Amino acid sequence: MNGKNWLDVLTDGQIMRDWFSLIAHFFLGIAYFGFLSAGFSTAIGLSIVLIGIPLLLFMLGSTRTLAAMDRRLFGAILDIETDEVAEDVDTQGANLGERLGMFFGSGTTWLSLVYLLLKLPIGIFAFMASMFILPLLMIEVLILAPLTIDMRLITVRALHWTAVGLHRFPGVLLPSGKRKRPRDISRLETTESTEPQYYIDDDGELLVKRKF
Repeated sequence: MNGKNWLDVLTDGQIMRDWFSLIAHFFLGIAYFGFLSAGFSTAIGLSIVLIGIPLLLFMLGSTRTLAAMDRRLFGAILDIETDEVAEDVDTQGANLGERLGMFFGSGTTWLSLVYLLLKLPIGIFAFMASMFILPLLMIEVLILAPLTIDMRLITVRALHWTAVGLHRFPGVLLPSGKRKRPRDISRLETTESTEPQYYIDDDGELLVKRKF
């Protein structure tokens, strides 16, 4: 946002990204709350007849996946770099009981659940903030901006800070995993040759060169 005048911020698309992220917080928060409430209540209620055990496993795995997807989604909307959520379990080859134990014993599972549940109150606040800032932005643009061409619009910065802050605030709950860089093999050199090397001695005989 630094170094941009009011013409820049009105045309670079950042306002729409910030405002859309606030609205998305609200609707996704409602969707997450409804999905988690219905899914976990049904799974726990059916667990006594064993039908709910696979459903409970699905809900635990979905909770982790949704939290990671939400982080990437809002990072992409706001066009800011966001670390991926660290994966602390490896369920490949594990049976039903082992997978349940891994998910129940993983802190990422419960932090992901808290993260998604926080999206509803955050979404309500984000929706109220977007409705409050938007008319102020219009007033500032229509009245004040043409009078001071070099002015940095206060409401634009407030909108951006609010959007970024509401994205990063719940994100501190989730463990971050740095992205692995691909291994650079361009500098790898073969130090040993698999082909035998020959030389001619003083008597004119062809001999194999020994390796030391």
